[in-house]
Amino acid sequence: MLPGDDETFATRRATGQRKRRYKLIRCSICTSLIWFHPIAHEEPVGAPEPRYEWVLCKACHEELLVEMRRSSIPSPARLRIAMGLVAAERSPRAYPMREQWEFQREFSWFAWLLILFALFHLVILVIIWAAPK
Repeated sequence: MLPGDDETFATRRATGQRKRRYKLIRCSICTSLIWFHPIAHEEPVGAPEPRYEWVLCKACHEELLVEMRRSSIPSPARLRIAMGLVAAERSPRAYPMREQWEFQREFSWFAWLLILFALFHLVILVIIWAAPK
């Protein structure tokens, strides 16, 4: 990263009265909750309008730094490009994970029913063999 390429600072939550609740902070990329030390990135002054600001978790921040080191573009849009590349890999909307989880759940139900069906038939077979002739 070049000096002055982006601004990175850690944000702190303002502590208030007991009756107030803390605002839940979510990562701008992976949408997971950030419990401790959210990291905010703001685009540099030379970036095209609108200038965005992102709040990242530690894992997404590390991936962003890796992408920033890999890129050789010295423009102010470098942060936005790296953010897009990281979001393409880590965003929950990048891959249809929900459909995969639903399929796995349905498949596990099918597997359990198949096992129970086999055990039921095994019990019936044992009862038939044990019955006197």
